[in-house]
Amino acid sequence: MEDRDIGNALTETENLLRKLIVLKLDAHYWALTLWIAFCYSIPQFDYAPRLCFWSPEKRCGKSLALEVVSHLLPNPLMTSSISSASLFRILDRDNSKVILIDESDTVFGRNGDKEKAEALRQLLNASFKRGQSVIRCEPPKYEPREFKIFAPVALAGIGTSAIPETVADRALMIEMRRMLPNEQILEFESDEVEKYFFPVKEKLQNFATENEFKYRELRPELPRESLNPRARDLWKPLYKVAECAGEEWIKKALLASVALSSGESDPEEASLSLRLLSDTREVFLEEQLATRDLIDRLRSLEESPWAYLERFNPSVLAHLLKNYGIKPKPFSGGKVRGYYRKSFEDSWSRYLDPAQTVTPVTPVTPEELDLEAS
Repeated sequence: MEDRDIGNALTETENLLRKLIVLKLDAHYWALTLWIAFCYSIPQFDYAPRLCFWSPEKRCGKSLALEVVSHLLPNPLMTSSISSASLFRILDRDNSKVILIDESDTVFGRNGDKEKAEALRQLLNASFKRGQSVIRCEPPKYEPREFKIFAPVALAGIGTSAIPETVADRALMIEMRRMLPNEQILEFESDEVEKYFFPVKEKLQNFATENEFKYRELRPELPRESLNPRARDLWKPLYKVAECAGEEWIKKALLASVALSSGESDPEEASLSLRLLSDTREVFLEEQLATRDLIDRLRSLEESPWAYLERFNPSVLAHLLKNYGIKPKPFSGGKVRGYYRKSFEDSWSRYLDPAQTVTPVTPVTPEELDLEAS
């Protein structure tokens, strides 16, 4: 059978998605298609990638995207508000359920209930990997009970803050875009759902039935140089689906994974401490640097946050670097405190993209300048 025929269910899913929603990249359509196909065979996998739709502003189609996905899934549960207690009971009762949470910014945003948000965040993280459980004492005897929580979850919200950082680390981050006047999508009514979605759902179910017995045995090769261990866990189920869909989808999975998950060391998308680590590598050109000089150089970087942080002082700098084991030390006879370059090098190697490494500047002698000129 030709690859084109093998991957027909996925190709038709992608084509339908392109008619219904506007995404930023081709890679987003490919990743979304693979995720939907994965949801038809949940028991065959050990990791359940989160799916997160986000947009910088309102009216970019996040809720529509979530609705479209729900119509293509075998067992969805759509909600705009759910507690962690409700969620783990639902998942324990039905291990094939796919949870879709709209308006996640109202939960995780600055005006959300902090306690509720933290409980839900922990549950979303734990349910990423098979085997995780929640233990609760149930009335009337209040005996401990174990709740199984492994499940795929999709969220949608405004801004990247709508998705907690630890959840995003386990997620396919799909950016929505507001349509241009010349862009058109297929609009459908509730009584047209069966017409547009059921034929594709039937093909996805047939694809799952034909291939899911293979998933456990597959060992796809993921690009280790482009994906960190967490990203490889995230993409492994989708690579398995792609392998069963043929060469075209193997290529799409590779391109999508690199496009969506290889830029995690990008300081623009990093946590504040990781951004600081990246920026110190850019400005730290000597073997040692006084704390005040380091702060001044960081503040001078274009498009950096440090110039706008009123309380960015030696104490804040030390606090942000503490988790990396980097501490200020006295030098210049103990009159000045600062940092040694060698204290940073291990963390630069471990947490940042080596392709961006800054080489220390070596002083050039007059003789060397004469040689270069000649």
